[in-house]
Amino acid sequence: GPEWSRVFSRSHIFTRVMAHVVITGCSSGIGLELCRQLTARGDVVYAACRNSSPELEAVGVKGGVVTGVDVCTDAGCDSLRAYLAERSVRVDVLVNNAGGLGAAPGHTWDEQVAQQTFGANLDVAAMSRAFEVNVVGVVRVSKALESSVKAPGGKIAIISSLMGSCGDNGSGGFLPYRVSKAAVNMAGVTMACDLKEKGIAVGLIHPGMLQTNFGNLQEAPKSKQKHFRPVEPGCVGVVQAIDALTMETTGSFIHGNYGNGLKPCPW
Repeated sequence: GPEWSRVFSRSHIFTRVMAHVVITGCSSGIGLELCRQLTARGDVVYAACRNSSPELEAVGVKGGVVTGVDVCTDAGCDSLRAYLAERSVRVDVLVNNAGGLGAAPGHTWDEQVAQQTFGANLDVAAMSRAFEVNVVGVVRVSKALESSVKAPGGKIAIISSLMGSCGDNGSGGFLPYRVSKAAVNMAGVTMACDLKEKGIAVGLIHPGMLQTNFGNLQEAPKSKQKHFRPVEPGCVGVVQAIDALTMETTGSFIHGNYGNGLKPCPW
């Protein structure tokens, strides 16, 4: 594809320069779809994941698929940093997408829901598992790549969730996941403050409730699945939120809103 694209809008001509974008958790779901959409518009995407997938290989990301990147390990993050350093990559956008419910492997959706609800069945160990990937993982990746992110002008996007909003929580459940997302919101706001001098913007983005296999969602009852929307428009909104992020809006928590106009999320 072309290295830049021109968009004509009334009297203005915008020239979009091809961006270098690093995304974690790319083998499926939101990460995979972001790879597709950003590659299609000409960005150079570096797709980080623990293990690749046929779907990810089919995208043909220009920066390459970087496997062995477990955000819960220093070694995984260091390998990603080394991959970028070897290629002298200046990162325009880092997308912290890798995440999880915190459930132990091998459980159905219903079992995970029970284990995430406060009460006798709550899996307390899920608290630390969710925190490790959703909070510590984001900080670990961002710290490892901080020196690779363009300063000033770079962006760090964190895929958060409205599930981490105290103001929006009227239904309970998903305790470990909710707590981890509330914590990563605080991490993002703090990083935004600490990176302000460098001119790196940090944004928290709620992608919406999307039809991925996150937490074995595809096994969930049809009555639950009807609340989830297709991943493509969800990621259109995420891309719009990333594009809209500036130093003026650093530290904000935004709903991608499925491409229907960005909205602020309540904290």
